[in-house]
Amino acid sequence: MEKQIILNTNGWLPSLVANAFSMMVRAANKPVDMLGSYYSHVLERNMNRQQTWALIEAQAALFLGILPAGYSIAVRAVALAWFIAAVRKCKRVL
Repeated sequence: MEKQIILNTNGWLPSLVANAFSMMVRAANKPVDMLGSYYSHVLERNMNRQQTWALIEAQAALFLGILPAGYSIAVRAVALAWFIAAVRKCKRVL
């Protein structure tokens, strides 16, 4: 009877790193998925991750443009332009 042994030349380190990276990505996306399910409930339509990120970006642009009162006019103009671009992207994605 002939015995054959299969040796893995890649080793265990690359697979360990790949598994750790995929676990970190899943952990980082979990809050976004939870927020997406909240948006889906509020808007009464299914939201994917891209639509959720578009809504998050529009809200961030709005809050960063409005809340800090000590901004100069130039910074407020940039924030307004970002908000308009984010809302257009949100309308396109949704």
